[in-house]
Amino acid sequence: MQKPALVALAEHPVFAQPASIIDRVYETYDFLLECVAPDLWSADSKGRRVTPDIALDPVSRHAWDQALRSIRDTPACRRQLAARADPLHAGATLAATEERAGIHQGIKVSGHRLNLLSDPALPAASHRQFEALFRRHLSAGENADHLAGCTVEESAMVRAAVELMLTTAPELCSGLVRHARYIVAVDGPDAFDSASTQEIPGTAFVALRCMRTPERLAEALVHEFVHLRLYDLQTTRSIFAPAYDTESAPTVAPEWHRDSKVSRWPVDRALAAAHVYVHLAAWFEQRAVDGGGPDAEQSAETAVLRAASLLDKVARHAQGCLGPAGQDFLRWLTQVHEGKVGPRPRERVPS
Repeated sequence: MQKPALVALAEHPVFAQPASIIDRVYETYDFLLECVAPDLWSADSKGRRVTPDIALDPVSRHAWDQALRSIRDTPACRRQLAARADPLHAGATLAATEERAGIHQGIKVSGHRLNLLSDPALPAASHRQFEALFRRHLSAGENADHLAGCTVEESAMVRAAVELMLTTAPELCSGLVRHARYIVAVDGPDAFDSASTQEIPGTAFVALRCMRTPERLAEALVHEFVHLRLYDLQTTRSIFAPAYDTESAPTVAPEWHRDSKVSRWPVDRALAAAHVYVHLAAWFEQRAVDGGGPDAEQSAETAVLRAASLLDKVARHAQGCLGPAGQDFLRWLTQVHEGKVGPRPRERVPS
């Protein structure tokens, strides 16, 4: 019997199992240090040159990823790693800095700690570097948006949203949350609803206006956590062909973006969006079953159509744009999405 999409999306051993994905990312970073700059970090009693908490902090991960991109040029790669040598200790992470300041907020989910950024203006190197990454890679401009600290009220809303995620899709969401290290609030007249970027791994940015209800926030978190999973996959899997370049890649034209300023998307953006829409289709179908009402039904219908459209468009360019893992990934997503003609989402067992 065909598995429900929410379950199928949680079970693939390569593309969905969080432990295998995240452990592989961490081991890649640790191995990179051992191969390229072993003199900068001595191994601990477990043979590790960097602990997971430090290695997977978003500011550190940005540096590791920059180094990986220049790995064929060993001196350049080493320079990237050396730039992180001085601040590379437990106190340099965002969470550790806020813990020392007595303002840290976070929640535990299945043994994983999900951190909230409490004070982005904290005068610490970790926070200044994080702010700089936001400005460089996501911000719409100095007066358009800004990082906002999470208050106790927003922290409670995050807890409620995560609880809703785990109630609606326990198999899927218990894994998705492990790809997120931080949830960061954003505010301002031109702030996006939610966003994430491969340049700031493990971080979901959400506008304060989207933190007013658990339902809206849960949708935003599912959306961004799915992106974070794909970013983690891209770190260690051949999702795209070696010569793929987003600037010169073929583009596709989503029907619902015809009147947008950006009416055509490169293949990587289209694949990322298809990945999200496959998940949102399954998410909203289950929300509709759980009493989410006509809005959930309409959102599910929209996501189903958009996922199918994008999967088809990306498939036309798969041979030249996707690597071996990327082609397998696309086939798997398509099979899961087309399998939605099978059983309906599970009915709630009366309590």
